[in-house]
Amino acid sequence: MLRFLPVLALVLATGACTAIVQLPVTGTVGDRTSLNGFAVARSDTPLGRYAVQTADRTLSCNGVYDASSNEPRMIVAVSCDDGRFGAVDVRRTPDLMSGTGSGRLNDGTPIKVAFSPPPKAE
Repeated sequence: MLRFLPVLALVLATGACTAIVQLPVTGTVGDRTSLNGFAVARSDTPLGRYAVQTADRTLSCNGVYDASSNEPRMIVAVSCDDGRFGAVDVRRTPDLMSGTGSGRLNDGTPIKVAFSPPPKAE
């Protein structure tokens, strides 16, 4: 039992060191359907996740991206709960914390996204 406690303490301390970055994401599907949500990256995995949805929650889309990439351009797969899917060509700023993207779903519907950190409180 005494050997178990130091191992448990080490596991808990390691888990507490995970850095998490969460950025707001906005976008549109088609001409007027607005989407809002978040992209989340964690230091303990190279895969980031994002999820967006309409204000009335009738449509949501999500996916994963390579959060470990330092490239200014990424092609990100998107999957929506209504069965549509596609890809978005994302262009990021040099600090990788902001960007915009556009693409199409499999039915031809255009999709646009933008992300950036929230404004700092003064």
